[in-house]
Amino acid sequence: MKQSELVLAHCIGCGCDDHHSCDTDYGKCTWIIVDRELNVGVCSGCEDALAAWQQGARSAAAVQARALRRHG
Repeated sequence: MKQSELVLAHCIGCGCDDHHSCDTDYGKCTWIIVDRELNVGVCSGCEDALAAWQQGARSAAAVQARALRRHG
């Protein structure tokens, strides 16, 4: 897959993406884990979301639900 064909991945914790990283105590976030086929992952600012990831939270609905809880 070419870089120009890359579809943005979104964090299931905060909703940040490849082009809009969130701020952490250590600077901009990076991916802890990302699934490029599903276009979701967990960023370094959302380590608490790893448990949800390990339980299978990898859908767009999971991203939206967690973002609403955090920013709602």
